[in-house]
Amino acid sequence: MKQLSRWRQAWTIARIELRRAFFSKRAFWVYALALFPSLIFVVYHLEVKLSAMSLSAAGEITPAQLDSVVRNGEAIDAIIERLGKPARDVEWTNARRIREKGDETGVTAHAIEPAYDARFIRLSIFNGSYAGDGMARIYEFEVYGDGPENLALNRPATGSAPCGPNEGPEKAFNGSVSGGIEDRWCSQRGNVYLQVDLGAVVPVRRVVIRHASAGGEPEEFNTQTFSVRASTDNKNFATIVNSTGARLVDEITTHRRLTYFDGRREARLNFEDGKLASKTTEFLKDFEEDRRIFAGVFQFFYLRLAIFFGCLGIFMNLFRGEMLDKTLHYWFLAPARREVLLAGKYGAGLIASIVIFTGGALLCFGFMVWPHSSLEVQAFWRNAGMWHVFWYAAAAALGCVGYGSVFLAAGLFLRNPIIPAAILLAWESVNGFLPEFMQKASILYYLQSLCPVPAPLGQNAPGILQLLLTPASPASRSGAILGILAIAAAVLWLARRAILRMQISYSGES
Repeated sequence: MKQLSRWRQAWTIARIELRRAFFSKRAFWVYALALFPSLIFVVYHLEVKLSAMSLSAAGEITPAQLDSVVRNGEAIDAIIERLGKPARDVEWTNARRIREKGDETGVTAHAIEPAYDARFIRLSIFNGSYAGDGMARIYEFEVYGDGPENLALNRPATGSAPCGPNEGPEKAFNGSVSGGIEDRWCSQRGNVYLQVDLGAVVPVRRVVIRHASAGGEPEEFNTQTFSVRASTDNKNFATIVNSTGARLVDEITTHRRLTYFDGRREARLNFEDGKLASKTTEFLKDFEEDRRIFAGVFQFFYLRLAIFFGCLGIFMNLFRGEMLDKTLHYWFLAPARREVLLAGKYGAGLIASIVIFTGGALLCFGFMVWPHSSLEVQAFWRNAGMWHVFWYAAAAALGCVGYGSVFLAAGLFLRNPIIPAAILLAWESVNGFLPEFMQKASILYYLQSLCPVPAPLGQNAPGILQLLLTPASPASRSGAILGILAIAAAVLWLARRAILRMQISYSGES
């Protein structure tokens, strides 16, 4: 009889505390956590519905037409004639810079006719590159007379200040372009020039300039505008090569995308310069894909974020809130044992958190299922649908059991809720790296084992992410339930010891 009386007292306390658990201003944000994924699914499905209405209004084709064979390279007019007017037709162009035909190596050669007698040859650069960075990059500057000999090779050179100590003007006359950026002359000063002294006045018939791409750099770094001048006395210079450049041209490609719709599927045909380049077909609404998305939302959002921080807001507030309001002593003066008070408050938090987060998860699942065809949904329910719903609800409820016990106890031991939240979050985050026996001390380990569908991780997901999000060896469902209950029981036992020793003192509380 005494035990029954204590349970009744605990239930009475729980009913009184439910108001604090459900409607406390300090924890009201937990509703936003619980309902946010439902809002996302509603917006997503409304967007899909509007897209389907728009495509249908523009025109539909039959499934047979949508599945008809189209081959890459087919002309756009032929496909339109066969399939009819598309539901959507979008056209755009893009451009990329390529070498001008005849300039395949980043090298420009300039004939001097008639030959010009000179000793000093100066390269004056007006626009250093097509990239617009103001830097001039020359890998080799060659001067030729009547014979095949490069008259400028290893001759004394001067120039505007280099970009770095290893990129001086002598590098443009060493006969090499294969040494990387330290085998070039580079300058980015306002008056950019490069000059060589041939040692004597000779007839100059040709100059050859090896620009950035000749040394392996991007074509956009080639010299945009320059001229070549010559002098006999290093004072009076005549222009022997007028303003020119290592030219790039814009290659323009015309793109066009035709979209066809058969009421369920959308096909996108992508054309380049009037020829079919690719075709993709996908369902506008994909039930299996939405189920995988929900599995990801449940594991990554509900278990790791919403339930965790929601329980922090609800359970920490049950004792800490009363300490802040300076009302906890009223409960201690009431004719009820302290462990009964603990059970009542825990029961109130548990009821509130389970209703909020299990209800939120089930509502989200309902919004996920809602827009799909009745045949797909009926087939899902006939198979494992009800079991999936049950285990999602069970995982959410047991998450509240486990995290609720931890944060209720933390409210008795600590004043600052950030400390236990940070410690527990860090423990749960590194759980995937721990030995298997240590993983079993984590609430998340057991919750993941209860989920009916694995979290959707692509094959290209980083290995560290797969390790963090997948239990090394999932527990059985019965083992997972017992594991969470064992953790909650142990934590509540510690909380019982704490509340029995607790002395009320509001000093220092803020």
